[in-house]
Amino acid sequence: MLKSLTATLLIAAGLISGVANAATLRVATNPTFPPFEFVNSETKEVTGFEMDLIRAMAKEMGYDVEILNIGFDGIIPALMAGTADVGASGFSITEERKKRVLFTDPFYKSGLTILVTKDAAKDIKGFEDLKGKTVGVQIGTTAAAKAKEIEGAKVTTFNNASEAIMDLTTGNSVAVINDRPVTDYILVQQPALAKKTVHLTDKMLSADDFAMVVTKQNAKLQGELNAALKTLKENGEYDKIWKKWFGEAK
Repeated sequence: MLKSLTATLLIAAGLISGVANAATLRVATNPTFPPFEFVNSETKEVTGFEMDLIRAMAKEMGYDVEILNIGFDGIIPALMAGTADVGASGFSITEERKKRVLFTDPFYKSGLTILVTKDAAKDIKGFEDLKGKTVGVQIGTTAAAKAKEIEGAKVTTFNNASEAIMDLTTGNSVAVINDRPVTDYILVQQPALAKKTVHLTDKMLSADDFAMVVTKQNAKLQGELNAALKTLKENGEYDKIWKKWFGEAK
């Protein structure tokens, strides 16, 4: 009797259902990572490829979505604290993060590239040329981890990639390491920056798989998210979202 009552109370609290509120999926993101997640300057809505995707996945799962704007390095702690259900903020799948969270199936494959000023492009052709140089990165990202591996490099961190690129144009750093689609998007949106810089896309480093994250105790929700993503890929909805942000079907 006691066990039955306890189970009923847990279900009522949403602790067995996979999310804290069975009707709402709380999604933590740092919306400074266009085109994946960013704040639309006109509507003030958090939008982007990953945001459209998680909303479509949640709809498939029968949930509403509440977007929580959180600093990137605070997303996983928010999951651990139970104040968010899913982290959706361009998370690369890494062995270190696997120690703390469960990843969904990947939804995007990216890679790191270098952006330099036109003057610096004369001497910098690839990652090996960044030894001993000042490099800008977004804090808490795979790019930041890679920059720390460069021999003698002085790594300067920023809250988002746009700030790192702006700092590059002032001459404080000679290069920015970032995810290629994000850099491409920023340069398209800001032609003045594109005129001052060179994007070394032929020197893409690694291939990072992007996925969403949940706590290790929430394998049920992980499974639900994976099933929804699979359905969206099968019914064509994933391709529609992809085409909206990247211009061609996946």
